[in-house]
Amino acid sequence: MKTQTQLTSTVFALLFASPAFAAEVTPGAFRDIPFPVIERFESWGKAEGMPANKIHAVYKASDGRLWIGTWDGLLVRESDGTFHRYGPEDGLSHKMVLSLVEDPTTGDIWAGTMRGLNRVSGGRITSFTQTSSGLPNNVVYSVDVHDGTLWVATAAGAGAMNLKTGEWKIYDHTNSIMHEPWCYAVTSAKDKVMIGVWGAGIIEHDPKRGSFKEYRDPDRDFHYDLVPDDGPINDITSWLDYGDGILWQCTYFGFARYDGRGWKTWVEEKSPLLSNFTQFVWPHRRTAWIGMDKGVSVTDGTIWVNYEVGEKGEGIRTIHRPGQAPEVTTMDTALANCFVLGIYVDDEEAWFATSKGLSRGVFAPYERPNEVAAAGK
Repeated sequence: MKTQTQLTSTVFALLFASPAFAAEVTPGAFRDIPFPVIERFESWGKAEGMPANKIHAVYKASDGRLWIGTWDGLLVRESDGTFHRYGPEDGLSHKMVLSLVEDPTTGDIWAGTMRGLNRVSGGRITSFTQTSSGLPNNVVYSVDVHDGTLWVATAAGAGAMNLKTGEWKIYDHTNSIMHEPWCYAVTSAKDKVMIGVWGAGIIEHDPKRGSFKEYRDPDRDFHYDLVPDDGPINDITSWLDYGDGILWQCTYFGFARYDGRGWKTWVEEKSPLLSNFTQFVWPHRRTAWIGMDKGVSVTDGTIWVNYEVGEKGEGIRTIHRPGQAPEVTTMDTALANCFVLGIYVDDEEAWFATSKGLSRGVFAPYERPNEVAAAGK
C-alpha cells in the first residue's frame, strides 16, 4: 500500500467538509449577469498546511473530491474535508504536477507532471514515462480523455493511448500538419480532438478519419491582432479548451473564441479583457473563465467580470456591461495571487490555482440556468 501523508489542519476540515458551504440560491442578485459572480474568496497556502505555495492545477472529480496539482506533490480532498498528499515516495513520477483530468468511465484521475504521466486508481499510482511507455515526452502540459483514449500534450508532440490496449500513437511535425512538436494543450471537441501548438496555432484532428486541419492566425503577426475576428488571435497557443460548442483559445497576445461559424478575438487595449497574457481557460455553460498574469476575466462574449488583486491585497471586482460605465467594487477578500495557472468552475463554486496558493470563489446568490428554465423565465 502507498503511504499517504494526511494534512490535519483544522481549517481545512471546517471549511471543506460540507457541500452545504455553497452559497444559498435566491433570486435577484446580479440578475442581468448570465453567469455567477464571486462575492468573496477563501485562500490557502503553506501557512495553512499546503505543501507548496505554487499551485499548477485544480480539478473536482465526479465524486466531489478535489484534486490539486502543486509544486510539491498531488493533493486530494476527501469527502470528510481531510487532505492526503501523494509524492514521489508514493509512486508519483515527479513532485511537480502540471495537469489533471478524470476518466469519466472509471473515475481514475490522470496527472501530468514534469517527468511523466500518472494514473491514480483506487489510491494506487501507475506511472508512464517516455522510456517505460509510448509517452512522447516526460513533460506533460495537458491531459484529456476522449472516446476511450487518453490524450496528452507534451514538449515533443501529442500522444494518444488506447485505454483498453495501452497502445500509444504519437503525433508531431513528422507525421501530421503540425509545424513544430511543442504542444501546450489538448481537448476533445465532440468527435474531434483539438491540439494547441506553442508556435503553430491549433490543430483539429479527426481520430476516426485520421485527418488533420490547421487553424492559424491570418495576420501572422506575433505582437498585434491586425485584423480582429479573422481567425485565431495568435499562432502562439498557450492553452485551449472546448465546451458547449465553443472553442476558446489562450495566447500571450490576447484571447479568442470559435463557435464553428466564425472567430471572435479580444485584446486588453480594446476590450474588457484584463490582460493579453492569457494562460488558462475553463469553459462552463458557454462562459469562459480566463486565468492570466493579472487575475481572472469571466465572459460570455458580451458581459465581462474581472477579478484583480489591489496594491494592499484587497480584491477588486469590475463588471463591464455593454454601453455602461464599469461597475467597480472593492472586496474584503481576494485571490491568493493574481498570477492564475489553473481554474475549475461548476454551478456551486470556483477554484483557482495561483502562484501563491489555492483560492476558492464563493458565488453571490444567483438563479442557476435550470431554475430559470423551470420558472419559465
